Amino acid sequence: MRLAIALKTALLLTFVSVVTAAHRAETGLQASRRLTDPQFVSDGARLFATSCGDAYCHGSGGMGGGGPRLRDKGLESSYIFKAVLNGIPGTSMPSFKSELSEEQIWKLVAFIASGVQSGAIGPNPAYTSPVVSSTAPVKPTEATLSSSLAGNAQAGKAIFFDSSRPKSCHACHSFKGEGASIGPDLTSTASRTPRDLFLSITLVPEIKDSKYATISISLRSGEKIVGVTKEEDAESFRVYDTTELPTVLRTVQKADVVKTEYTKQSAMPKDYASTYTLKQLLDLVTFLKSSEAKSSVKLRDLLE
Repeated sequence: MRLAIALKTALLLTFVSVVTAAHRAETGLQASRRLTDPQFVSDGARLFATSCGDAYCHGSGGMGGGGPRLRDKGLESSYIFKAVLNGIPGTSMPSFKSELSEEQIWKLVAFIASGVQSGAIGPNPAYTSPVVSSTAPVKPTEATLSSSLAGNAQAGKAIFFDSSRPKSCHACHSFKGEGASIGPDLTSTASRTPRDLFLSITLVPEIKDSKYATISISLRSGEKIVGVTKEEDAESFRVYDTTELPTVLRTVQKADVVKTEYTKQSAMPKDYASTYTLKQLLDLVTFLKSSEAKSSVKLRDLLE
């Protein structure tokens, strides 16, 4: 009984999370369409001056200060939005998700992008007061769920084999003979339901095949290695170290080992739900289903 309640609760939370993401995606789509709106750009310039234009940050008009210059960089709007929303790990760039609304962040994007494209916005633009809209937030409709948010197999393939990402799927998995064999081959996943695939990426289930079990090795030096065993003999382990990605194949002498533990918890990264957009996750699921289904996976498919 408790298990049934827990499963229903997990599915409900997943549904709420997906619909919330759909709402954010639709709201972002509406905002992104206004990136060339002069009023939107002007509002963004005002926000930039107070939030980002300090000499210790990106400087007046985004021309550079303690932080990098943003003009003439050819930055994509989606990248700028994500960087402002979530910050950039390992740098002094903070997250603004708790300080600015998504519409305000899109206004910043509009200002930065307009400066790159036309140079029409100078370091000291003539600011105008932001327009306050009384329109209620647009809720995702069935049409939105079925059309706007749909995966694309080619986009999913690009994400799967993206070598610029240290956590790229192909660094550990193979698909139709391409990729690595650290984790399971994903060619046969086409037979699984879209929801099952989506949850396996975002929630990371336990390992079913002991071949891919996670091993934790504690060394006499105090170092701890976590990863997947490639092979083992009487004297050593050869382990794909997943402590940091991309993985590194390491040889560990058993004489240096204090303790080893195996767990069913996957070594797969647990932050794909936050590092990928909902659209990108749908792209990935569509790609994994591509050898069986030719149509795109839509948001509503995840709820069935």
